[in-house]
Amino acid sequence: MIIVTRKHLTEAMENYADAANEIKAWVGIVEAVRWHNFVEVRGTFKDADNVDGYVIFDFRQNRYRLITVVHYAKTTKEMQTKGHVYIRSFLTHQEYNNRSNWDRRFGTK
Repeated sequence: MIIVTRKHLTEAMENYADAANEIKAWVGIVEAVRWHNFVEVRGTFKDADNVDGYVIFDFRQNRYRLITVVHYAKTTKEMQTKGHVYIRSFLTHQEYNNRSNWDRRFGTK
């Protein structure tokens, strides 16, 4: 998968140093996979949730949430796409409870 944009993850690692190693591990895993659907995401990250078109990942045992939009890879006779994971927000558990924060920090949907 292609992660768009890494800048947001870098900012999250700077702001939440206790989650930095987990974010780096998440990046390594996501860049190595090709998800075609949410079932495959759940096969990789058992705590991932699909909420209204967003894919939510838990970090530091639910202390933080990574809000993403995933455009899944496609495979046809004619072509193969890698797929994209768009980073929307990296939030504390408290910030996550306010739905208006999900796209607030890094652009709008």
